[in-house]
Amino acid sequence: MIRFRPLLLMSVFAIAALAILATLGRWQWERYEVKRAAAAEPVPEITIANYQPALEGLQFVFGVRPDTREQGWRVFAPVKDGETVIFVDADFIAGLEGPDPREVRFPASLREGAPITGASVRPEPPGPMALAPRPLQRQWFVADLSAMARNAGLAHSAEYYIAAAYVGADGRAAANPFARAPGADELPPERHLGYALTWYGLALALVVIYFAYHRSVGRLSFHARGD
Repeated sequence: MIRFRPLLLMSVFAIAALAILATLGRWQWERYEVKRAAAAEPVPEITIANYQPALEGLQFVFGVRPDTREQGWRVFAPVKDGETVIFVDADFIAGLEGPDPREVRFPASLREGAPITGASVRPEPPGPMALAPRPLQRQWFVADLSAMARNAGLAHSAEYYIAAAYVGADGRAAANPFARAPGADELPPERHLGYALTWYGLALALVVIYFAYHRSVGRLSFHARGD
């Protein structure tokens, strides 16, 4: 026979904490499943040959390179394909301080009119925790393409951008480290799995501590029938 007299205030806080931990664990598990599925999908590619560069419309998106973990700013260069504006992720400027738009030249490879080939990426919408953009400095912490186009005085932005090869000052092209399947970001799927197990483990520990405390103060006891 089990006799249990729960402490009211402790029980309220324990239930609230348990709900929060379970929610965090489920969120990280869902991120793990989404990223694991995204990693198995091929990255779609696109090529555009006829376009006009919008030379005054450069925008900068903060990012962490997946290959080197270096923080910096991705250079999003807008080009006009007919009536549609397509942003091209064409370069990376290392450093936490945002670049001065007046000092950054439009990528030479796009000024010359060479065909643009790269991964077609549809960015995820800004989340509630995303930092606010700085439109006057053309700095963004999430690739909000429509807002970036408006900030550049352009309209009819495509819903995707092209993650093209990065061309260095020596003219050599390097693979764009951000050319990944939709849903992928800097953290690998295994990291989210680790976070999920951590949150679930804390939830289990909370349950154990809750009942252990009640047992220690005599509010939870086990008796054989007839005692």
